[in-house]
Amino acid sequence: MATVYIAPTAQGLGDGTSAANAYAYASLNSAESDAGSGGIILFTDGTYTLGGGVTWDAGGFADMTYKSENDYGAYIFGSGAMRQLTYGGTGTNTLKIEGFKTGNIHFWGNGGTIGTFNKIKHADTISGYRNNVGLFVPQAKAIITNSSFVVDYSTSDRFFHTPSGSTIDNCSFFLKCSSVGTNGITTFGGSLGAIKNTIFMSDNANAIDASVINTSSCTNCCVYQMDSGDSSGGTNNIFADPKFVDAPNGDLRLRPTSPCIGAATAS
Repeated sequence: MATVYIAPTAQGLGDGTSAANAYAYASLNSAESDAGSGGIILFTDGTYTLGGGVTWDAGGFADMTYKSENDYGAYIFGSGAMRQLTYGGTGTNTLKIEGFKTGNIHFWGNGGTIGTFNKIKHADTISGYRNNVGLFVPQAKAIITNSSFVVDYSTSDRFFHTPSGSTIDNCSFFLKCSSVGTNGITTFGGSLGAIKNTIFMSDNANAIDASVINTSSCTNCCVYQMDSGDSSGGTNNIFADPKFVDAPNGDLRLRPTSPCIGAATAS
């Protein structure tokens, strides 16, 4: 178990022993091998541009942590097109991804890996359809905390795919889409697990799938633009217009009278 440093390009000796001697991101496999089971990969500040599918797989080791050295100082960005960041491996590994700013990527979990995502600030700036895959595509469980996601689709797409009981706490999700179709904030093959202190919102009516955002699993949540499939009446939750300052012009600050104020704070 060790802490190994990564930078967009090699620094100093490039042996990963410190931020001043960080491995190049292209040498991530070597960094994972050096870190070993229970190790930490620290990303120094900078922009890390993904091309095609990129795998953070811990080299088969368990309990690997990928972390921005300074919260949100490392920016993981898909250039020119939507890119796939695969987290995982085989067996029951647990990977932790924390403190990153991300954009124009989706997260795809492999095998039996549990992906824990904490302090992620995500914004997709490419308006387009992503081949029906969505923001999180865990084939095993994803645990998402203290994060925010803004996604702009010209045609709506799924946020989650086969979530296997993925859980969410203290997060916000905003989906901008010109049409909902059969997608929106939904999954393919199951509903989410426990959802706490979280806001789901969209600019498009019926964009949030009631069979996925199961109200019986929600605690202190604000859900706006849910489809007609929900019949709970919003017990213990808020299903109302969050009262943005000026949503048509992109100002998504909440008015002082918003029912969502306080809904997404840690309990």
